[in-house]
Amino acid sequence: MRGIVVALVLITLSLGAFEAFGAATTGGPRVVLGVDAKTGQRYLQLSDRGPVFPTADVTCDGNRRSVALTRSSNAGNRTVATYAVPPKVSDVMLKSAECRLLLPGREIAVSRQQIRSAGSGHTAQKH
Repeated sequence: MRGIVVALVLITLSLGAFEAFGAATTGGPRVVLGVDAKTGQRYLQLSDRGPVFPTADVTCDGNRRSVALTRSSNAGNRTVATYAVPPKVSDVMLKSAECRLLLPGREIAVSRQQIRSAGSGHTAQKH
């Protein structure tokens, strides 16, 4: 019986790793939250194919806030858009159970772990 449980756990872990690898290689949007080491300004970076918008909305637990584009650049066939996250917005994000990045026609979930990592000054990534 114990062997069956161990086998099921190993199969589940293998499938989870396969799905995570598959998601990382699909070329979908990549969101990075972080803190600029020089200025202390919090930022949200979106790397994706497609247009760059002058603002993006962040919705956390039903509270919607806008963040402004500070710069954009091209990296290969992807565009990297960096948005400044004001202190009020980052405070709301840190206290929320769920956050999403909203762009016209798109909704991208931002993980709780990613928000907390960025809040502590480390950079976190989401694929």
